[in-house]
Amino acid sequence: MTPLTVSFVVCAFGLSLVSGRASEFPESTDQLDACGKHYKDLLAATTAWHEKSCNGTSKRAACVVPEHEQAYLELKQRCKQAHDERTAKVNEMYEKLPKYIVEMNSRVNLLQESLRADLPSLQDMVNEQKGLLEAAWRYGAQLQRELLLTSMESNRMQRALMLHSMLVNSSLTEMMQESYKYHGGNSRMVARMLKFARKIPAADERVEVYKQLAQLLKSNNQNDRYPAIIFSQDAKQLEERYKPDQAEYQDKVVARWQAQLLVGNFHEVLMFAQDFPEYYARVEKDLYAALKNQWSVDAFNRMIYLPTSLPTAEQRVGAFRAVVDSLLANQTKQRNDAFLMRLANELTKLEATLEGSDEATRTSLEEAKNVFQQFTYTRDFAAYAELYKVFRAAL
Repeated sequence: MTPLTVSFVVCAFGLSLVSGRASEFPESTDQLDACGKHYKDLLAATTAWHEKSCNGTSKRAACVVPEHEQAYLELKQRCKQAHDERTAKVNEMYEKLPKYIVEMNSRVNLLQESLRADLPSLQDMVNEQKGLLEAAWRYGAQLQRELLLTSMESNRMQRALMLHSMLVNSSLTEMMQESYKYHGGNSRMVARMLKFARKIPAADERVEVYKQLAQLLKSNNQNDRYPAIIFSQDAKQLEERYKPDQAEYQDKVVARWQAQLLVGNFHEVLMFAQDFPEYYARVEKDLYAALKNQWSVDAFNRMIYLPTSLPTAEQRVGAFRAVVDSLLANQTKQRNDAFLMRLANELTKLEATLEGSDEATRTSLEEAKNVFQQFTYTRDFAAYAELYKVFRAAL
């Protein structure tokens, strides 16, 4: 075989090897790297992004960490560079093929007739290899994209972050829109999309995602449900770059929940307090303000049962304090002894649930007890608790 023929075959074989490498996606090996970064280093980086802390806590952290953002952007750039270099290399190899073929045609008369017959099939083989290579790349990119979405939707955020950090020439906003198309009616799935968004290290990329989610939430009234609170609170971390209108999101949900609390419907509020306590803590004072600002005895008689229904000790004490403060602020509108007896009984039941709670919660409980002495008749909590036992049947 002539040197020219050897070069031609080696070129085809090289294409085949590149095609084989492009389709691999092993879980973990000592030899594996991604865009020049070792798998273990990539795993460590995405773990740090996933478990980032803001203001000393990692719970629902939505801040931007400059070190994480820089590392993430550098990795994205390396992956894009590797992608471009790979594409350029294959294109360069393929562009040489016509020249090889012309030279071989000029010399084919020197070869045996059998080789002349093999020349078209050799060219077809190389064309087929290039087609397979390009198809493998397209399939690999599509597979990575689908794995990213599946990971996000199944709450495997660290894996989703890793896949996204290596993904090139793909729009995250388009992927979010695709996921929302199928899952946007499910608030829990929308909350997972928001969870992934706050894990993204790059601020500019997060802003683009939030701008899109702002429209998607409004498209099917999710801006009137609890994901709107998560969206509003997370976006506050980027308010210098993007500031959505809170009246269209968090404020809208809070107003609806306030109306529910006043008529004794606690279901949505309790579910949110259970599943997202960190976010609940950021809106609970606004929720409870409804009783003080829209006071009625009927609303009080319903909301008095809210505190003991909440899932955590801290939430229960906070809600009770809000109820007793609301009564204090409106004490001139009715006689209050009967209400204070009932409150003392509810607080006694609440205190029995606080075993093992932290010192701050117990301090808040004692402060709530002290409010009883601030009413017109300066009886303390203990006095009202005893009076409840005497007049229980009449209350």
